[in-house]
This record gives sequence, C-alpha cells and structure tokens, in this order.
Amino acid sequence: MWDFVQQIITHPFFGLVWGLIGFLIGNRFALDRDKRKEFNNLIEPLRHDLIGVKNHPNSKIQGSWMITVALIREKLPIWKRKGFDKAIKNYNKSRSDENMERDNMGGFTYKDTTRIVDAANEFLRYLKPK
Repeated sequence: MWDFVQQIITHPFFGLVWGLIGFLIGNRFALDRDKRKEFNNLIEPLRHDLIGVKNHPNSKIQGSWMITVALIREKLPIWKRKGFDKAIKNYNKSRSDENMERDNMGGFTYKDTTRIVDAANEFLRYLKPK
C-alpha cells in the first residue's frame, strides 16, 4: 500500500494537479481581497460624510453621492439590497421638505434632527468596512 501511495506522489502529474489547485485557491483569495479593498475605498467618503451628518444634522452631504450609492448597492449581496434601498429612502425622507421649517433669518432648519440622525445610523449599518 505504501509503495502505491509513494508512486502516486512522485508522479509528475500529481505535482501539476496540486500546483494548479494551489494557484486557483490563491487567485480566489486575491480576488476577494481586491473586492474588499474596492468596497472600502468606495464607502469611505460617503461614510465620512454621514458621520458628519450625525454630529451636525443640519449639514448636507456634498457631491454626487447618489452615484456612489448606486455603485455600493451593486457591490452588496442580493439579500442586503432591499434593506439598503429602504435605508436610502428613509434618509431622503428625513431630509425632505416635510421635515423643514423656516427660521427667523429667512433660511431653513430641520424640525426633527433626531430623525435625520436615526436615518444616518440606519444608512451607516450598510457601510461598514470589510
């Protein structure tokens, strides 16, 4: 029995098969690492802005964040997308006109800033670095 196993192990085809398997496993780990890095780089600016909104609810997110949100949504697993969409709608609703009121200076402020903070927290649940 031992001679048979030793004969298989010393055969060149055995080394070739295990080398190919090792290559495929290593390639898969590298792809996963690159996907995580790409996701983290994508969420970083939006995450930073949302943390700022939590601290100062009257400030707004600058730039084209909806494009970033669309890209992030594509990178999320399918089972998380529905909740992510709901968090986006909730955040947009908390920043809508129905939550605004005119102040004495002629500008606008938000009636319920805790609603904005809660919506930002819900949104941030999906933007955790991997």
